[in-house]
Amino acid sequence: MTDVICMGELLVEFVATEKNRTITDASGFVKAPGGAPANVAVALSNLGLTSRFVGKVGTDPFGEYLRKSLQEKSVNTEYLLNDSDARTTAVFVAVWDGGRKDLCFYRNPGADIMLNQDEVGEAMLSGGRCFHFGSVSLAEEPAASAQKKLLELARAKGLMISFDPNYRPTLWPNPETAQKEILESLHSCHLAKVSDEEWEIVSGTQDLENGIRKILDCGVELLVLSRGEKGALATNGEYQIEIPGITVEVLETTGAGDGFLAAMIMQLLPLREKQGSLAKIPKEQVEAALHFANAVGALTCLKMGAIPALPSLDEVNQFLKNQKIP
Repeated sequence: MTDVICMGELLVEFVATEKNRTITDASGFVKAPGGAPANVAVALSNLGLTSRFVGKVGTDPFGEYLRKSLQEKSVNTEYLLNDSDARTTAVFVAVWDGGRKDLCFYRNPGADIMLNQDEVGEAMLSGGRCFHFGSVSLAEEPAASAQKKLLELARAKGLMISFDPNYRPTLWPNPETAQKEILESLHSCHLAKVSDEEWEIVSGTQDLENGIRKILDCGVELLVLSRGEKGALATNGEYQIEIPGITVEVLETTGAGDGFLAAMIMQLLPLREKQGSLAKIPKEQVEAALHFANAVGALTCLKMGAIPALPSLDEVNQFLKNQKIP
């Protein structure tokens, strides 16, 4: 059995060694494995769930590096396919105080977008309890059709569906296309995690309450808004929970949102299986999950890179104990 199947981009990140400098001006970069759905898969494995990653890399040294990186974290890579024609995608990342990131993707095309729907099937979901995906793979074909096919199969099998819009403007032809695809995806998911900086493109409005209603009206059972140092919010339409952020000495924020979402999946999946819907989980249990997820996000900010920075369950529990967080 594999608890969670994560599908999407797996790529090599080159993160600037200095904060608040553009990619042009940065004097150096640190190589790390990344890609939001892959980060979630590793974070879940670190937290004690089993995870499988579905995606594609090139038959090049970077592809080999990424496969090995997932395997070292006990992520199932049976369906991490190889593409002999396209190179593994890379992205250069500049990080700014406040969490903003500048990204420069090397993807022309990248192997991650070459996964096609003929390569996707029910076997990839075998033993799964939850299917997680993002929007990056929806920006280009053939990966978009492949992801939509597996999403349909996951819904038909009754898996919990988790979605992170993870909007990256440089990968889309225009904001309108991105918004259309994201909205369509919201109609297919049970758990949606949206970050502050992508709120308007996802919800179509700056207004919080109107945006919440629009997203929940898509059929989302629980909406989570991650706000970095400002904390987090969760709502099912009947209650709204807001918790403050955790103050830490931030080294780098890449992967913090992915760790946060993985923690929410880990905490909420068994509760949903018991209650039948995320919307039916008692408020106090969702609030406890938010505190736990906030701790995972905070700890991820203490190290460079995404996957190397994601904490273990023991580290999270010790951190919560020391911080005296519920």
